[in-house]
Amino acid sequence: MQHHIISPPPLPVARIRAIPLRLFNYRLAAMSLSSRGLLPLLLVFLLALLDGPAAISVAAEKDLYKILGVNNDATDAQIKKAFRRLSLKYHPDKNPNDAEAQKRFMEVQEANEVLSDPDKRATYDLHGWDGVVKEKEAAQRGGGGGGIFDFFGGGGHQGKRKTPDFRTEFSVTLEDLYNGHTRTLKVARKVICKSCKGSGAKGGQTRTCPHCGGRGQVMSVQSLGPGFNIQMQTPCDKCQGKGKIAKHVCPVCHGSRLQMEEKVLDLIIERGMKDGQEIRFERAAEQRPDHIPGDVIVTLKTQSHSRFRRVGDDLHMDQSISLRDALLGHKSSFAHMDGHRVNIDTTGDIIQPDSIKILKGEGMPLHEMASDKGDLHIHFKVRFPRTLTKEQQEAIRALFPSGK
Repeated sequence: MQHHIISPPPLPVARIRAIPLRLFNYRLAAMSLSSRGLLPLLLVFLLALLDGPAAISVAAEKDLYKILGVNNDATDAQIKKAFRRLSLKYHPDKNPNDAEAQKRFMEVQEANEVLSDPDKRATYDLHGWDGVVKEKEAAQRGGGGGGIFDFFGGGGHQGKRKTPDFRTEFSVTLEDLYNGHTRTLKVARKVICKSCKGSGAKGGQTRTCPHCGGRGQVMSVQSLGPGFNIQMQTPCDKCQGKGKIAKHVCPVCHGSRLQMEEKVLDLIIERGMKDGQEIRFERAAEQRPDHIPGDVIVTLKTQSHSRFRRVGDDLHMDQSISLRDALLGHKSSFAHMDGHRVNIDTTGDIIQPDSIKILKGEGMPLHEMASDKGDLHIHFKVRFPRTLTKEQQEAIRALFPSGK
């Protein structure tokens, strides 16, 4: 935002938006056309000429999804499968001296290069093929910027805003965390309209904004007090600073440039993951024009289990036994969460109330090292009889004389 004190009235100002015919991909800052401004303008123009092919931005729009024969919401696996099939079909070794096949082969390679890369695919979905070309040119110039022209407002993704991350909780069972599982999560979100590529215009056809004359900026005067006014340059609210408006409104998004979409995410729950652990899907949140999409962040919430309690990588469980078993030994078994049998044997041991027996390697798998496991802690709960008959009392007295 530029501020100009109106005293005396400002010199005539022209907004140089781009070199005619889009020959050069540089946006220049407002510059006075007075004698003091002509020399810098000439310098900028000459530097653009010297910058050579890197400054040229002539790219025809192409549909990469159509080239691979997949839908816009195709999964990575579907894209990979289509790429392999078409690569084999049009491979030069199978089509010698066939120029059309070679052309299709190159198109397939190019489409896969973009759609198989999450960052490049996001750029293409948001800004089309022209956005991919501009991003590649910016990377070739180094650091994602445009050299000296960064001073005049050019250059890659620097300063680009990001939409908010979307956070949600997902309920999982202890069995899911023990065995690993893949669940699906559906997220309703706003995305760039696929019909108009976010232009809001039917067929992408636009015309110069009559409000700002195509400059994308308008000048406004604000009074800060008696005799003290400032002139400010602000984005045009009619075209949102684009300098273009739709010739005909897009019939899909009705000019909003956004449409609702239900995104299906494959939630891969790895063995040994913990309660509260986050799974992040980069750039899967809501989209907006000229924004980088935020992430979808899923927090795992573990349901309570009927048998086990988890503490770190260990499992704890209660085992109720009779007084007889506590004195003479206890044998039992149960099915673990993956189906294998776990045997409990206290033969030869006298079990004290609330004593604990530890079974090594029968706990939770260690995340990222699932071949190793924690331990299982068995807490014994001894059931004492509520009453004893006279015969039972006499038998106990005989077995345990007084004081022993």
